[in-house]
Amino acid sequence: MDTPTITQYYRESDPARRLALLNMSIEAGEEPELNQIRRELWDIRYQDPSELGGDTRADGLIALWMLMEFNKDSGKRFMGVCGGRKEIMKQLNKMKFQEICAKGKDYEELLYRECCHMVKTYMELSESDKAYNSTLFGIMKMSSERAKDKLKADIYDTAVVLPQTLKMEEELGIVTRAAREMYELHFPGEGSLGADR
Repeated sequence: MDTPTITQYYRESDPARRLALLNMSIEAGEEPELNQIRRELWDIRYQDPSELGGDTRADGLIALWMLMEFNKDSGKRFMGVCGGRKEIMKQLNKMKFQEICAKGKDYEELLYRECCHMVKTYMELSESDKAYNSTLFGIMKMSSERAKDKLKADIYDTAVVLPQTLKMEEELGIVTRAAREMYELHFPGEGSLGADR
């Protein structure tokens, strides 16, 4: 069971505020072993500076998701599967997925929680993005039902279909599992991811 500070850590999307919450938990002496792993994962996930400048950090897991989004249709492009696999593997290696999972159960579980956080962040960003929820070159707003269906389809195509297309079910298994859990939490009572397909 998470402490209140760690609960807030997994709800926060801003990297600097997440780090501040994690540091508060560390200073309070909460879960020292797990917080050490969380800090390692924070350092890996937010290792690059953001294009926004200043002290802002880029989110490496969101970058992974966006690469997956970009490559959703790679099976339809010439050399798309090979190129898509290569790009995604490069980001997985940068995020040290295999290395982290090889360190043991706690590492793998906390990486899974970061993947859940990443999917949740993506869904929230998509729902609040006016361009994502519009049609006809951003002129008309989609109905909430159409916007929800679009988000469901995007998550399914990115987290379930793409790993199968690229034959990366094992490498992206933790992302697929996180997407399934976050989908069911975000759309309660609407079945599992891809159940209506």
